[in-house]
Amino acid sequence: MATFEKAMTKDLFDNLLPTYGNTRKAVPAWDEGQKMFLLGNYESSSGNYYYEGIRFCDRIVIKEKVSLWNTWTYLNSIEVYAFNGTRLELVQKCDYNKVFRNEEFVRSESERMISDYVKGCLKAQGELPDEEQIRLEAHKVVDGSYKSFLSPDFNKQLTRILPQLKALNA
Repeated sequence: MATFEKAMTKDLFDNLLPTYGNTRKAVPAWDEGQKMFLLGNYESSSGNYYYEGIRFCDRIVIKEKVSLWNTWTYLNSIEVYAFNGTRLELVQKCDYNKVFRNEEFVRSESERMISDYVKGCLKAQGELPDEEQIRLEAHKVVDGSYKSFLSPDFNKQLTRILPQLKALNA
């Protein structure tokens, strides 16, 4: 109990949930409902709201660009990044035009994009891809990226990539 009280100081709350007019500490915000970190939000001069969301696992990073207009939420693009050592490299990108954001659509598109990436790499190496095996593996990888950051068994080592996630937003 004492540790919780110590952690929940006024300064901590003021940094993460500041009063109106004060700046919030620059920490990625986790959205449990969408299972992703929310980064880079802004409002356009025409009143449309835009944000980027990032989810990840030990193999990939998936970045969504989303826009809100009136009562509609649109998916503008999905980007898939693979790790190259400790760096992230863009391996797939798909732009959308006035596509309503739907969680199942985002999952299936992410799986398709990862499958396409793997099939392309195998073909470039002269190998014949096993389509069903690739589809199953892509499904597992995407499922892994939807694991809750708040879960006690979340791989704590993955938190080391948070600074790189912020760099993706730059």
